[in-house]
Amino acid sequence: MLRKVKLYGELADFVGHKELDAVINSTADAIKFLITNFEGLEAHMANRYYKVLVDDYEIGKEDI
Repeated sequence: MLRKVKLYGELADFVGHKELDAVINSTADAIKFLITNFEGLEAHMANRYYKVLVDDYEIGKEDI
């Protein structure tokens, strides 16, 4: 399903986009989409913490 992925702050600056449309079915798919399509992103994200929201619900590590 085509969904909107919104990025903020340093992550949006690194990727160069604040909103992306992608065919994803889960939060894990969204992360895979970003890492696959933006070179160096995995290393950039490695030592940082992020808040992941789906609608207004905060997703924890165990949910990814």
